[in-house]
Amino acid sequence: MDFVSWLTGLAQNIALLLSLTLLYSVVRPMWSRASANVQPLFAGALFGLISVAGMHTPIAVAPGVIADARVIPVLLAGPFGGPRAAVAAALVASAYRWWLGGAGAAAGIGTILTAGLMGVIVGLRWHGRERYLPPVMFVLLGLALDAVLLAWAVALPTAGLAREVLAAAALPIGVFVPAGTLVLGTLLVNESRRHAEREQLSLTQSAIERTAEALFWIDAEGRIVNTNPAAARLTGYSRAELHTMRVWDLDLTAAGDAWSWFWRTARAAGSVAAASRYRRKDGSEFPVETSNDFVEYHGREWISMFVRDVTERVRAEDERARRLERERALRADAEEANVLKDQFLATLSHELRTPLTSILGYARLLQTRALDGAATTHALAVIERNSRAQRQIVDDLLDLSAIVLRKLRIEPRPTDLARLVEEESDAARPEAEARQVGLCCLVHARPRVAAEGGRLQQVVRNLISNALKFTPAGGIVDVLVDVAAGRARVQVRDTGRGIDAAFLPHVFDRFRQADSSMTRSYGGLGIGLAIVRHVVELHGGTVTAASAGEGRGATFTVTLPLLVAPPESGDTPPPRSSGADERLPALGGVRVLVVDDETETRELVAMVLAGCGAEVTAAASADQALLALDRVKPDVLVTDLAMPLGDGFELIRKIRLRPRDRGGAVPAAALTAAAGRDTAERALAAGFEAHVAKPFEPADLARVVARLARRPAA
Repeated sequence: MDFVSWLTGLAQNIALLLSLTLLYSVVRPMWSRASANVQPLFAGALFGLISVAGMHTPIAVAPGVIADARVIPVLLAGPFGGPRAAVAAALVASAYRWWLGGAGAAAGIGTILTAGLMGVIVGLRWHGRERYLPPVMFVLLGLALDAVLLAWAVALPTAGLAREVLAAAALPIGVFVPAGTLVLGTLLVNESRRHAEREQLSLTQSAIERTAEALFWIDAEGRIVNTNPAAARLTGYSRAELHTMRVWDLDLTAAGDAWSWFWRTARAAGSVAAASRYRRKDGSEFPVETSNDFVEYHGREWISMFVRDVTERVRAEDERARRLERERALRADAEEANVLKDQFLATLSHELRTPLTSILGYARLLQTRALDGAATTHALAVIERNSRAQRQIVDDLLDLSAIVLRKLRIEPRPTDLARLVEEESDAARPEAEARQVGLCCLVHARPRVAAEGGRLQQVVRNLISNALKFTPAGGIVDVLVDVAAGRARVQVRDTGRGIDAAFLPHVFDRFRQADSSMTRSYGGLGIGLAIVRHVVELHGGTVTAASAGEGRGATFTVTLPLLVAPPESGDTPPPRSSGADERLPALGGVRVLVVDDETETRELVAMVLAGCGAEVTAAASADQALLALDRVKPDVLVTDLAMPLGDGFELIRKIRLRPRDRGGAVPAAALTAAAGRDTAERALAAGFEAHVAKPFEPADLARVVARLARRPAA
């Protein structure tokens, strides 16, 4: 047989083996799904059958002697199927060669088994590794197979036959077996790689199908070429619908040149993150975050985009930002409140010490008896005026406390608003004259309102006092009463220093004054207007402030609901105490028991009532009062409420438990420095008939005692 025939025969044999290895790409996925024990047997049977197929187109060297490439698949079963696969392939091929028989059977089986042994060795070294056999190894294995084939030729029956085979086959086998091993091995390596890629893609696709995050595969033209079920759930579109859309149909920020720019950015960076807004099929919009990877595979390019709905996170971040803003505002308010508190305490100290200076100073001068009649009268007037100023400070503080605790209440009655304003204007006229400020009361209507007279007097008095305080000499204060827009209206207008526009919104805030210089120049605690606003609002009214700016005066406007009911007997404001010049009622023959643990207060009450003609008995405690009650049998009891050894509440309870002939029904007045309405109501509920707040006007106390004693007031 000539050399050309050998080459042709071997080429055909190897071509057949190569074509049969295409089965590898079909069968490989099948054995991959088999169990670990079955997989190598499956692979070995496949490679053995390929070897058997090669023996179907052999080159007949001599009767019973054939040459082919059967050993190549047997050897390659090791690295591609494992050691057990190499054994299985060798057994299958050997069995078939034994079945074929002939003079060369023994040598043929020997070459197959030797190739199988080589496959076991190579499989132990290379099977299951991440790296595949390099091409040079296939060439070396082919050369090793050459040596095996030529070596087993000596096992032929006769030496002549062996020489004939070696002479004819040495060169063709030496060339084609390494070449066939290289080609067949490379083909199997490529197919194994493709199989691994397919498995990885399958695993990746399975994970993608199950992931909760939406995934979009998008090409350079913005076409959505693939998605997962989560993408359909996120957008409300079906996957089929999504695959007909462009990315800007969903992404509100990807229209125009934006996608082209994004594609170039992702391509250059490889991976980018972005934030955007998407629109669902129902038209709703929501914020998203995207993770984008540029992917190139087999010459095609995509961006794989994971899209996450961050609505809840954005909402949480917005809420956190709002909370932080609220906390900053609260912190700023707290810091401002702390500053205002310090300023208020400093102002309060100043406002209390200033009148105390005059009171103590003139009291010491009076003690020296060095003052003449006019100076004495002036000193007494100063002491009284500053005492009233201190009482006003205390009253304002108590009102403010009641406002803060939401305990300030009113008992409205029909009230002639014009009359009340006229009386307060008349009462303020001496102060206006002292300040050389013109005070004019203009009544254009006489509306009637439902109000607590004392509280409404407090409002008008405060507004007029403020206007006089901030109006320089030569200025004018107008007090107007009329009806506007179906409501009673009181306006206090002045030509004073006005209010800065920046401070105007805070003019009714507690403790707020325009600046410290005003505090020093004009005095006050900065709570009067806050009380005004609260009292007016309790009456269902409104109070506003207006000013054209500093130096241009100010206008305060109070509006109240009109009262349409007919006049009542109580349609008058409460009487205004006029102080020392008011006549005291006559209490001649009235026995009064005065109880107070404070010596000075007890002596003062006794002196006031004795000056009206009453017979006064004084007691310093509740126990002394009970003893005096049996001895004196008083017509009226006046007792302090806050006493250390049994308070006034306990005293009145014990008295009311007594029979009438032992003073159980004696009329009683509670005397206390707690001037709130709650204290008065509690006293009346405990059994007192009247309540007198400290500090008191002597005339007011005397009138209360006269009323309880059923004596007419002067």
